Amino acid sequence: MKAQLQIKHKLLLWFSSLVGLILLAFSTYVYLNYVDYRHDSFVRRLTRKAKVAPEAFYESAMSPVLASLPEQAEYLYAPDNTPLYASLHGQDFQPTPEILAEARREKQHTFSFQSSGHRYPKDGVAVTYRMPGKAGDYVSVVTAYDNAGYSRQHDLLRSLIYGNLMAVGLVGGLGLLFASRALAPLNFLIRQLRTPGAQTRDFRLRALHSHDEVGVLAAAFNDLLARQEALAESQRTFIAQASHELRTPLTTIKGWLETSLDYDSDVASLKEGIGQAAQELDKLTELTNGLLHLARLGGFSGPLERQPLELMDVLLDVMDTVQQHRPQQRLSLAVSEGVERQPTAPTVLGNAHLLRTALVNLVDNACKYSAEQPVELRLEMNTDLGIRLRIEDRGIGIAPADMQRIFQPLVRGSNVHAINGFGIGLTLAGQILQLHQAQLRLHPRPGGGTVAEVDLPLVSGEMVKW
Repeated sequence: MKAQLQIKHKLLLWFSSLVGLILLAFSTYVYLNYVDYRHDSFVRRLTRKAKVAPEAFYESAMSPVLASLPEQAEYLYAPDNTPLYASLHGQDFQPTPEILAEARREKQHTFSFQSSGHRYPKDGVAVTYRMPGKAGDYVSVVTAYDNAGYSRQHDLLRSLIYGNLMAVGLVGGLGLLFASRALAPLNFLIRQLRTPGAQTRDFRLRALHSHDEVGVLAAAFNDLLARQEALAESQRTFIAQASHELRTPLTTIKGWLETSLDYDSDVASLKEGIGQAAQELDKLTELTNGLLHLARLGGFSGPLERQPLELMDVLLDVMDTVQQHRPQQRLSLAVSEGVERQPTAPTVLGNAHLLRTALVNLVDNACKYSAEQPVELRLEMNTDLGIRLRIEDRGIGIAPADMQRIFQPLVRGSNVHAINGFGIGLTLAGQILQLHQAQLRLHPRPGGGTVAEVDLPLVSGEMVKW
């Protein structure tokens, strides 16, 4: 398995490569510009020599000033390409008819050629001139080797290469230092995670600077630890309470059955014992179903199958279900003027079975803890795109200390011990409504009791038609 590079090494490689490419591009630009400058400068000198060469020749002797370039050679040609003059330094080159023809056509022609014993090519210039009283274009050719220019060009190339290597090395060293300094806060966090204290429940990360990105990361990690700790504590509490709730009816069932087997000798007593056991089995079944619902919702991660539902139909179905279970309970449904003025019936997007289950649990809870006092349901507009359902009871209410923890599974209010229940219905309703992008709030009712408010998003008329 290949070893993975650390972030500081990746930063170093990327930064050094970027700086190296920038230096290479700049050095290439400088070197090529110097090459052009050397060539143009040397060609201008050759051109001046080529223009002076005919005058020096016709003075019967080449001027000493003319031969001032390294290995300079001069050539003069008549219009018919007849050689008029060739210096002694021109043994390594002979102008071709093509060069002479180009010079006559362009009036000035620049060229270069390789010469043995030289690393770089020689340069040459051919220019035309006129002789007084004679027709045709004469050609003057001068060649030379730019020894000083090439030497400076070579020195520049060597300096650029060594300078770039030194610069990249310096950048690499400084980059490693800066990367180590920049990542020091992260390394500080990593060292904390590797200490034995990181295994404790109260472990939290400490950042060198709380307001920079690493400090924000440490704060987010600490928040995650706090949520995980709360979740783990909730799971431990849930398991303990679920074990207790399951064990109680099982113990009761066993007691009734053992009592019937040991002491009941007549049919009536056996029926009574079995009937009591059956009631406890019903409670156990209700508890088990609730726990299964919670488990399924807790592991739910896929998209919820939803469809447009008319909320009034759902509420009437919910009231009918609760009324059948509690025939003595008085239920009423009121609709505000804002709802009545709507052009279409209030429609929500939801899963019919789950939404009905959540609302049945809320209404049934209101009935259970109100001692058969009236329970009122009121439907009103919350916003233009939302509707609110209020469920009011006149029961025993919820203690303020229990208001935050009442939504936890298997947690019941401190004042409901005399009323049968398992503490699952409210948790189940809250999770279902959360899946429907709805909000559930509980608050005390003036005069006693509890008000449950459910805010549901409405579906637009176009979506209903679709």
